[in-house]
Amino acid sequence: MSNEQVEAAIVTPEPRATETPAKDPFQVLGVVGFILSFVAFLNIPGLVVSIIALVRSKRAGFRNGFAIAGTVIAGLGVLATIGVVIAVSPIFIDLFRTCAELGTGVHEVGSRTYECTPTSANVYWNR
Repeated sequence: MSNEQVEAAIVTPEPRATETPAKDPFQVLGVVGFILSFVAFLNIPGLVVSIIALVRSKRAGFRNGFAIAGTVIAGLGVLATIGVVIAVSPIFIDLFRTCAELGTGVHEVGSRTYECTPTSANVYWNR
């Protein structure tokens, strides 16, 4: 080796491959599930998307905070929706049962006024 080659080898370091930290490929999916979890009628799709993002991120070796938060929030939203439906169902069942007994038309029963049609029913409380 000549002096020039030795100097070139010493002065010019070999370029190093820079290691960039690996990025979770399912982070965007976790963000989408997180956003959907806040929309009342999209809780179930938000829950499904968040769970898929959580499972796939875990398989890839990542921790996806948005997917975890989306799963928790959407799960609570689904439970709240189920609770509201269970609480309100007897009111509507009673309304439609009363309209079925009264028939079509406007009926006053006690302090309530029922408007019954073949396709809908309304009740008003009179003061």
